[in-house]
Amino acid sequence: MHRPFHVAPWQLTLGCGLFKLLLAAGAFALPLLHVDALPKLVGWLLLAGGLSELLLSWTGRHSWVGRITFGSGALTLVLGALFVGGPWHGLYPLAPFVMIWFLLRALLSIDVAFQSRLTPMANWIWLLLRGFVDLALGLLLLAGAPFAMLVIAVFGEAPEFVRLFSATLGLSFAVAGGGLCAIALTQRRYRRPDPFMTNT
Repeated sequence: MHRPFHVAPWQLTLGCGLFKLLLAAGAFALPLLHVDALPKLVGWLLLAGGLSELLLSWTGRHSWVGRITFGSGALTLVLGALFVGGPWHGLYPLAPFVMIWFLLRALLSIDVAFQSRLTPMANWIWLLLRGFVDLALGLLLLAGAPFAMLVIAVFGEAPEFVRLFSATLGLSFAVAGGGLCAIALTQRRYRRPDPFMTNT
């Protein structure tokens, strides 16, 4: 039994996708900046990404997909607030929170993808891709945590960790943004207000 789906107009979806691609570029550029400033900069990127998801979810807030999108945006806002508001020095102390964020968002995306897989326009593939990318990134951080802790304890936060952290965040934003752009263009091409509309 598939739940009813409703999402934002294609123009808003496309704008949010392009904005997330811009955030991805900002995340990839983080290693060029001073390490002490990174937590707050990452926090502002996450806050911007979370707000864009809340905006995207507003028109569909009474539907199941809208609530899932709202939940994803709220998770991102909470993580961004942790980065901005905490007395953090460097990125590593926040890596566990990012790992949890990746894993929770992965579960949300994969769930939505499988619920919408029988809909006519096949946009569920983009959601599944986003879910598996976030899942892989979360597991990557989980697997590398013990070694990274040892290296950081001995040498401090190495540039390699900053590059890895920035790349995971940038890749997550890029896949999410690319998927939103693809969904928006599908909506526009088929002139359908809902890219997950069923035939029933």
